[in-house]
Amino acid sequence: MKKLTLPQLEYHLFAAADILRGKMDASEFKEYIFGMLFLKRCSDVFDEEYEGIIKANLARGRTEDQAIKRAEDPARYAKSFFVPKTARWGKIKHAHRNIGDELNKALLELEYYNRSLEGVLGHIDFNRKAGKTKIPDRKLRDLIDHFNKYRLRNADFEFPDLIGAAYEYLIGQFADSAGKKGGEFYTPRDVVRLMVRILKPQEGMRVYDPCVGSGGMLIHSKQYVEEHGGNSFNLSLYGQDNNGSVWSMCKMNMILHGIAGANIQNDDILTSPLHLDGGELMRFDRVITNPPFSQNYSKDGMKFRICIYKKNLVFSLVRNMRSQGHYRTRSVRSSDRISAQSLLRHRHSRMCIGVPGQRRQT
Repeated sequence: MKKLTLPQLEYHLFAAADILRGKMDASEFKEYIFGMLFLKRCSDVFDEEYEGIIKANLARGRTEDQAIKRAEDPARYAKSFFVPKTARWGKIKHAHRNIGDELNKALLELEYYNRSLEGVLGHIDFNRKAGKTKIPDRKLRDLIDHFNKYRLRNADFEFPDLIGAAYEYLIGQFADSAGKKGGEFYTPRDVVRLMVRILKPQEGMRVYDPCVGSGGMLIHSKQYVEEHGGNSFNLSLYGQDNNGSVWSMCKMNMILHGIAGANIQNDDILTSPLHLDGGELMRFDRVITNPPFSQNYSKDGMKFRICIYKKNLVFSLVRNMRSQGHYRTRSVRSSDRISAQSLLRHRHSRMCIGVPGQRRQT
Protein backbone atom coordinates (compact mmCIF):
# COMPACT_ATOMS: atom_id res chain seq x y z
CA MET A 1 0.00 0.00 0.00
CA LYS A 2 1.37 3.43 -0.99
CA LYS A 3 2.36 5.61 1.97
CA LEU A 4 0.59 8.90 2.62
CA THR A 5 2.98 11.85 2.19
CA LEU A 6 2.99 15.13 4.10
CA PRO A 7 2.00 17.26 1.06
CA GLN A 8 -0.90 14.88 0.39
CA LEU A 9 -2.18 15.08 3.94
CA GLU A 10 -1.70 18.87 4.14
CA TYR A 11 -3.70 19.31 0.94
CA HIS A 12 -6.34 16.89 2.23
CA LEU A 13 -6.79 18.85 5.47
CA PHE A 14 -6.85 22.24 3.74
CA ALA A 15 -9.47 20.91 1.31
CA ALA A 16 -11.58 19.85 4.30
CA ALA A 17 -11.62 23.48 5.43
CA ASP A 18 -12.86 24.50 1.96
CA ILE A 19 -16.03 22.49 2.55
CA LEU A 20 -17.06 24.80 5.40
CA ARG A 21 -15.53 28.00 4.06
CA GLY A 22 -18.10 30.68 3.30
CA LYS A 23 -20.64 29.52 5.87
CA MET A 24 -18.53 30.97 8.69
CA ASP A 25 -15.10 32.45 9.40
CA ALA A 26 -12.05 30.23 9.75
CA SER A 27 -11.82 31.21 13.40
CA GLU A 28 -15.25 29.62 13.89
CA PHE A 29 -14.98 26.42 11.86
CA LYS A 30 -11.38 25.46 12.71
CA GLU A 31 -12.59 23.51 15.75
CA TYR A 32 -14.82 21.37 13.52
CA ILE A 33 -11.86 20.41 11.34
CA PHE A 34 -9.68 19.72 14.38
CA GLY A 35 -12.47 17.69 16.00
CA MET A 36 -13.14 15.62 12.90
CA LEU A 37 -9.44 14.94 12.35
CA PHE A 38 -9.02 13.89 15.98
CA LEU A 39 -12.03 11.56 15.80
CA LYS A 40 -10.76 9.93 12.61
CA ARG A 41 -7.22 9.50 13.90
CA CYS A 42 -8.29 8.07 17.28
CA SER A 43 -10.74 5.69 15.66
CA ASP A 44 -8.23 4.41 13.09
CA VAL A 45 -5.56 3.78 15.74
CA PHE A 46 -8.15 2.11 17.98
CA ASP A 47 -9.31 -0.17 15.16
CA GLU A 48 -5.74 -1.37 14.66
CA GLU A 49 -5.32 -2.18 18.36
CA TYR A 50 -8.80 -3.73 18.51
CA GLU A 51 -7.97 -6.04 15.60
CA GLY A 52 -4.69 -6.97 17.28
CA ILE A 53 -6.44 -7.94 20.54
CA ILE A 54 -8.97 -10.06 18.63
CA LYS A 55 -6.23 -11.82 16.67
CA ALA A 56 -4.09 -12.47 19.77
CA ASN A 57 -7.00 -13.96 21.72
CA LEU A 58 -8.14 -16.17 18.85
CA ALA A 59 -4.55 -17.45 18.58
CA ARG A 60 -4.75 -18.44 22.26
CA GLY A 61 -7.76 -20.63 21.53
CA ARG A 62 -10.49 -18.33 22.82
CA THR A 63 -13.82 -18.09 21.05
CA GLU A 64 -14.71 -15.08 18.91
CA ASP A 65 -17.16 -13.85 21.56
CA GLN A 66 -14.49 -14.10 24.25
CA ALA A 67 -12.01 -12.25 22.04
CA ILE A 68 -14.52 -9.45 21.32
CA LYS A 69 -15.35 -9.12 25.02
CA ARG A 70 -11.68 -8.53 25.78
CA ALA A 71 -11.29 -6.10 22.90
CA GLU A 72 -14.25 -4.08 24.24
CA ASP A 73 -12.62 -3.68 27.66
CA PRO A 74 -11.42 -0.05 28.09
CA ALA A 75 -8.73 -1.19 30.55
CA ARG A 76 -6.82 -2.83 27.68
CA TYR A 77 -6.15 0.57 26.11
CA ALA A 78 -4.23 2.15 29.00
CA LYS A 79 -1.48 3.46 26.70
CA SER A 80 -3.84 4.77 24.03
CA PHE A 81 -7.49 5.85 23.76
CA PHE A 82 -10.49 3.61 24.12
CA VAL A 83 -13.02 4.62 21.47
CA PRO A 84 -16.62 3.75 22.41
CA LYS A 85 -18.95 2.45 19.71
CA THR A 86 -20.67 5.82 19.23
CA ALA A 87 -17.33 7.46 18.38
CA ARG A 88 -15.97 4.81 16.01
CA TRP A 89 -15.54 5.86 12.43
CA GLY A 90 -17.39 2.77 11.23
CA LYS A 91 -20.54 4.26 12.80
CA ILE A 92 -19.87 7.92 12.06
CA LYS A 93 -19.37 7.37 8.33
CA HIS A 94 -22.92 6.01 8.03
CA ALA A 95 -24.58 9.03 9.66
CA HIS A 96 -27.03 10.81 7.34
CA ARG A 97 -29.54 12.57 9.59
CA ASN A 98 -29.00 14.79 12.63
CA ILE A 99 -25.29 14.49 11.93
CA GLY A 100 -24.38 17.33 14.28
CA ASP A 101 -25.97 15.43 17.16
CA GLU A 102 -24.09 12.26 16.22
CA LEU A 103 -20.75 14.05 16.07
CA ASN A 104 -21.32 15.87 19.36
CA LYS A 105 -22.22 12.59 21.03
CA ALA A 106 -19.10 10.94 19.60
CA LEU A 107 -16.84 13.67 21.00
CA LEU A 108 -18.47 13.60 24.43
CA GLU A 109 -18.27 9.80 24.64
CA LEU A 110 -14.62 9.78 23.58
CA GLU A 111 -13.83 12.33 26.27
CA TYR A 112 -15.88 10.46 28.90
CA TYR A 113 -14.00 7.18 28.44
CA ASN A 114 -10.54 8.80 28.45
CA ARG A 115 -9.71 10.93 31.49
CA SER A 116 -6.72 12.54 29.78
CA LEU A 117 -9.15 14.16 27.32
CA GLU A 118 -11.24 15.83 30.02
CA GLY A 119 -12.31 19.27 28.77
CA VAL A 120 -10.56 18.86 25.41
CA LEU A 121 -13.44 17.86 23.14
CA GLY A 122 -16.73 18.64 24.89
CA HIS A 123 -16.77 22.32 23.88
CA ILE A 124 -16.85 21.50 20.15
CA ASP A 125 -20.46 21.89 19.03
CA PHE A 126 -21.37 20.83 15.49
CA ASN A 127 -24.86 22.24 16.07
CA ARG A 128 -23.67 25.75 16.90
CA LYS A 129 -25.40 28.38 14.80
CA ALA A 130 -23.53 30.52 12.31
CA GLY A 131 -25.78 33.54 12.00
CA LYS A 132 -29.35 32.26 12.07
CA THR A 133 -28.66 28.71 10.93
CA LYS A 134 -26.39 25.82 11.83
CA ILE A 135 -24.26 23.79 9.44
CA PRO A 136 -26.66 21.63 7.39
CA ASP A 137 -26.43 17.85 7.34
CA ARG A 138 -25.37 18.04 3.70
CA LYS A 139 -22.19 19.96 4.58
CA LEU A 140 -21.36 17.69 7.50
CA ARG A 141 -21.98 14.67 5.28
CA ASP A 142 -19.50 16.10 2.75
CA LEU A 143 -17.00 16.58 5.58
CA ILE A 144 -17.36 12.97 6.72
CA ASP A 145 -16.98 11.69 3.15
CA HIS A 146 -13.86 13.80 2.75
CA PHE A 147 -12.20 12.46 5.92
CA ASN A 148 -13.16 8.95 4.88
CA LYS A 149 -10.74 9.10 1.93
CA TYR A 150 -7.61 8.25 3.93
CA ARG A 151 -6.90 5.81 6.72
CA LEU A 152 -4.79 7.45 9.43
CA ARG A 153 -2.82 4.62 11.03
CA ASN A 154 0.91 4.95 11.66
CA ALA A 155 1.56 2.25 9.08
CA ASP A 156 -0.04 4.47 6.43
CA PHE A 157 2.43 7.37 6.90
CA GLU A 158 5.73 8.03 5.11
CA PHE A 159 7.26 9.03 8.48
CA PRO A 160 6.05 8.49 12.08
CA ASP A 161 5.13 12.09 13.01
CA LEU A 162 3.30 12.87 9.78
CA ILE A 163 -0.09 13.42 11.46
CA GLY A 164 1.44 15.85 13.97
CA ALA A 165 3.26 17.78 11.23
CA ALA A 166 0.06 18.05 9.20
CA TYR A 167 -1.88 19.27 12.23
CA GLU A 168 0.69 22.03 12.79
CA TYR A 169 0.39 22.99 9.12
CA LEU A 170 -3.36 23.28 9.56
CA ILE A 171 -2.93 25.44 12.65
CA GLY A 172 -0.67 27.74 10.64
CA GLN A 173 -3.23 28.04 7.85
CA PHE A 174 -5.97 28.94 10.30
CA ALA A 175 -3.67 31.48 11.95
CA ASP A 176 -3.11 33.13 8.58
CA SER A 177 -6.85 33.25 7.98
CA ALA A 178 -7.44 34.74 11.43
CA GLY A 179 -4.99 37.59 10.74
CA LYS A 180 -3.87 39.49 13.82
CA LYS A 181 -5.84 37.16 16.13
CA GLY A 182 -3.85 34.21 14.83
CA GLY A 183 -0.94 35.42 16.94
CA GLU A 184 -2.90 34.40 20.02
CA PHE A 185 -2.22 30.74 19.33
CA TYR A 186 0.50 30.52 16.67
CA THR A 187 4.08 31.69 16.21
CA PRO A 188 5.64 31.18 12.75
CA ARG A 189 7.66 27.99 12.59
CA ASP A 190 10.90 29.65 11.48
CA VAL A 191 10.80 31.94 14.50
CA VAL A 192 10.09 28.98 16.80
CA ARG A 193 12.99 26.97 15.35
CA LEU A 194 15.35 29.91 15.84
CA MET A 195 14.26 30.38 19.46
CA VAL A 196 14.70 26.68 20.21
CA ARG A 197 18.15 26.62 18.60
CA ILE A 198 19.20 29.53 20.81
CA LEU A 199 17.67 27.84 23.86
CA LYS A 200 19.35 24.45 23.26
CA PRO A 201 17.11 22.27 25.45
CA GLN A 202 18.64 18.99 26.60
CA GLU A 203 17.31 15.74 27.97
CA GLY A 204 16.65 15.79 31.69
CA MET A 205 15.45 19.40 31.60
CA ARG A 206 12.13 21.02 32.38
CA VAL A 207 10.94 23.25 29.52
CA TYR A 208 8.11 25.70 30.14
CA ASP A 209 5.91 27.88 27.92
CA PRO A 210 3.61 30.00 30.10
CA CYS A 211 1.70 31.37 27.07
CA VAL A 212 1.69 28.03 25.33
CA GLY A 213 -0.82 28.69 22.54
CA SER A 214 -0.98 25.67 20.25
CA GLY A 215 2.17 24.19 21.80
CA GLY A 216 4.60 24.60 18.91
CA MET A 217 7.52 25.76 21.04
CA LEU A 218 7.33 22.73 23.31
CA ILE A 219 7.00 20.36 20.36
CA HIS A 220 10.02 21.85 18.60
CA SER A 221 11.99 21.66 21.87
CA LYS A 222 11.30 17.92 21.95
CA GLN A 223 12.29 17.57 18.30
CA TYR A 224 15.52 19.51 18.92
CA VAL A 225 16.52 17.06 21.65
CA GLU A 226 15.83 14.12 19.32
CA GLU A 227 17.73 15.68 16.42
CA HIS A 228 20.80 16.09 18.65
CA GLY A 229 20.81 12.50 19.84
CA GLY A 230 19.07 13.05 23.16
CA ASN A 231 16.30 11.03 24.75
CA SER A 232 13.14 13.16 24.44
CA PHE A 233 11.29 10.82 26.82
CA ASN A 234 13.56 12.28 29.51
CA LEU A 235 12.37 15.82 28.74
CA SER A 236 9.58 17.35 30.83
CA LEU A 237 7.27 19.75 28.99
CA TYR A 238 4.97 22.24 30.75
CA GLY A 239 2.62 24.90 29.47
CA GLN A 240 -0.37 27.02 30.42
CA ASP A 241 -2.87 29.11 28.45
CA ASN A 242 -5.84 31.16 29.61
CA ASN A 243 -7.94 30.58 26.49
CA GLY A 244 -9.89 27.31 26.77
CA SER A 245 -10.24 26.80 23.03
CA VAL A 246 -6.51 27.36 22.48
CA TRP A 247 -5.68 25.04 25.40
CA SER A 248 -7.80 22.34 23.75
CA MET A 249 -5.98 22.89 20.44
CA CYS A 250 -2.66 22.51 22.25
CA LYS A 251 -3.72 19.28 23.98
CA MET A 252 -4.75 17.76 20.64
CA ASN A 253 -1.49 18.95 19.08
CA MET A 254 0.54 17.21 21.79
CA ILE A 255 -1.46 13.99 21.44
CA LEU A 256 -1.16 13.91 17.65
CA HIS A 257 2.61 14.36 18.03
CA GLY A 258 2.70 11.40 20.42
CA ILE A 259 3.54 13.55 23.45
CA ALA A 260 1.24 12.08 26.06
CA GLY A 261 3.11 13.27 29.14
CA ALA A 262 3.11 17.04 28.55
CA ASN A 263 1.61 18.94 31.50
CA ILE A 264 -0.63 21.55 29.84
CA GLN A 265 -2.91 23.61 32.09
CA ASN A 266 -5.76 26.04 31.42
CA ASP A 267 -6.04 29.24 33.47
CA ASP A 268 -4.65 32.76 33.83
CA ILE A 269 -0.88 32.51 34.33
CA LEU A 270 -0.81 35.58 36.59
CA THR A 271 -3.78 34.99 38.88
CA SER A 272 -3.75 31.19 38.81
CA PRO A 273 -0.38 29.66 37.91
CA LEU A 274 -0.97 25.92 38.05
CA HIS A 275 2.57 24.55 37.94
CA LEU A 276 3.54 24.62 41.61
CA ASP A 277 6.06 22.79 43.75
CA GLY A 278 5.50 22.79 47.51
CA GLY A 279 3.16 25.75 47.30
CA GLU A 280 5.70 27.84 45.36
CA LEU A 281 6.13 28.44 41.65
CA MET A 282 7.79 25.49 39.97
CA ARG A 283 11.26 26.21 38.58
CA PHE A 284 12.32 25.36 35.03
CA ASP A 285 15.59 24.96 33.14
CA ARG A 286 14.26 26.65 30.03
CA VAL A 287 11.40 29.14 29.62
CA ILE A 288 10.39 29.90 26.03
CA THR A 289 7.32 31.87 25.02
CA ASN A 290 5.64 34.45 22.80
CA PRO A 291 3.74 36.47 25.42
CA PRO A 292 1.15 39.15 24.63
CA PHE A 293 3.34 42.07 25.70
CA SER A 294 0.93 44.63 24.29
CA GLN A 295 -1.68 43.85 26.95
CA ASN A 296 -1.72 45.69 30.25
CA TYR A 297 -1.43 43.60 33.40
CA SER A 298 -2.38 44.32 36.98
CA LYS A 299 -1.15 43.04 40.33
CA ASP A 300 -4.76 42.55 41.41
CA GLY A 301 -5.49 38.88 42.05
CA MET A 302 -1.89 37.73 41.61
CA LYS A 303 -1.09 34.86 43.96
CA PHE A 304 2.65 35.45 43.74
CA ARG A 305 3.41 39.16 43.99
CA ILE A 306 6.97 39.51 42.83
CA CYS A 307 7.33 42.96 41.30
CA ILE A 308 5.73 46.34 40.71
CA TYR A 309 6.48 46.72 37.00
CA LYS A 310 3.58 47.53 34.71
CA LYS A 311 4.33 44.51 32.56
CA ASN A 312 3.93 42.03 35.42
CA LEU A 313 3.66 39.14 32.99
CA VAL A 314 7.31 39.31 31.94
CA PHE A 315 8.71 39.33 35.45
CA SER A 316 6.28 36.66 36.60
CA LEU A 317 7.74 34.39 33.94
CA VAL A 318 11.30 35.17 34.98
CA ARG A 319 10.49 34.06 38.52
CA ASN A 320 9.85 30.57 37.14
CA MET A 321 13.46 30.04 36.02
CA ARG A 322 15.93 27.90 37.90
CA SER A 323 19.13 29.68 38.93
CA GLN A 324 20.99 28.40 35.85
CA GLY A 325 17.97 28.51 33.56
CA HIS A 326 17.49 30.55 30.40
CA TYR A 327 14.52 32.53 29.10
CA ARG A 328 13.66 33.28 25.49
CA THR A 329 10.90 35.59 24.33
CA ARG A 330 9.72 37.05 21.05
CA SER A 331 8.89 40.74 20.57
CA VAL A 332 6.69 41.57 17.60
CA ARG A 333 5.49 45.17 17.83
CA SER A 334 7.21 48.45 18.65
CA SER A 335 4.98 48.86 21.73
CA ASP A 336 6.24 45.48 22.95
CA ARG A 337 9.90 46.47 22.71
CA ILE A 338 9.72 48.43 25.94
CA SER A 339 9.04 45.19 27.82
CA ALA A 340 11.66 43.32 25.79
CA GLN A 341 14.24 46.01 26.52
CA SER A 342 13.36 45.81 30.22
CA LEU A 343 14.16 42.11 30.19
CA LEU A 344 17.56 42.75 28.68
CA ARG A 345 18.35 45.79 30.84
CA HIS A 346 17.61 43.86 34.04
CA ARG A 347 19.57 40.86 32.70
CA HIS A 348 16.56 38.56 32.95
CA SER A 349 17.13 37.39 29.37
CA ARG A 350 20.08 37.02 27.06
CA MET A 351 18.08 37.75 23.93
CA CYS A 352 14.70 38.93 22.67
CA ILE A 353 13.78 38.31 19.04
CA GLY A 354 12.08 40.96 16.93
CA VAL A 355 10.23 40.19 13.71
CA PRO A 356 8.43 42.43 11.16
CA GLY A 357 4.87 43.45 11.95
CA GLN A 358 3.44 41.49 9.01
CA ARG A 359 3.39 37.83 10.11
CA ARG A 360 3.92 35.45 7.26
CA GLN A 361 3.65 31.65 7.04
CA THR A 362 6.50 29.91 5.23
